[in-house]
Amino acid sequence: MRVDIRLFANVKEIAGRDKLELDVPDDATVADVLHALKEAYPELHDALEHVMVAVNLELADPSRRVLATDEIALIPPVGGGEGEHPYARLTREPLDVKEAEALLSDARHGGCVLFLGTVRAWTGHRQTERIEYEAYEAMVRVQLEQLVTEIEQEFAGVKALVWHRIGTLYPEDVAVICGAAHPHRKAAFEACQALIDRLKARVAIWKKEFFADGSAEWRPNP
Repeated sequence: MRVDIRLFANVKEIAGRDKLELDVPDDATVADVLHALKEAYPELHDALEHVMVAVNLELADPSRRVLATDEIALIPPVGGGEGEHPYARLTREPLDVKEAEALLSDARHGGCVLFLGTVRAWTGHRQTERIEYEAYEAMVRVQLEQLVTEIEQEFAGVKALVWHRIGTLYPEDVAVICGAAHPHRKAAFEACQALIDRLKARVAIWKKEFFADGSAEWRPNP
């Protein structure tokens, strides 16, 4: 059978395209797909050592069987349209801090914590010119909504918000807003900390950093 495979970040760049077609056995697993990719595209071999695989917007175990109708995507290590969920947003538009605060504002909440992640001008001794954020957009929208739900279930009484911007950003542009509101500040701080940490660790967003010296580098979104 023939399967379609979506590519992102450095894998897409090495392949020179964002989608590949691949012939695999009818009973192929995720592991079989990766093996066949390495055989068919040896230039991807090293990059494929570090990817995860998503099938139908969910991370998949190597033993999972695949079908010709599945949406398969290669996910490089992780530490975009706008989602319908107002508290879980992926967008190419500038993030509005006042709008985020207004969504979390509630007379019952005595504590509201907002974390803003901005593009820094320097990474060590290297000056950053711009960053291009890329995402597996359909999957990220699902992941952001899941994060909001997870945090609100774990921290009783918290209202959570997570927004991320994709596209080209420059130093001091706001790339991410995480927020948490609760009747008490301690829970709001703890929930907001958990939200940004899990966002950076799990969500399928990558960045290509362009430096003033003309070099560029794909990075996870730490």
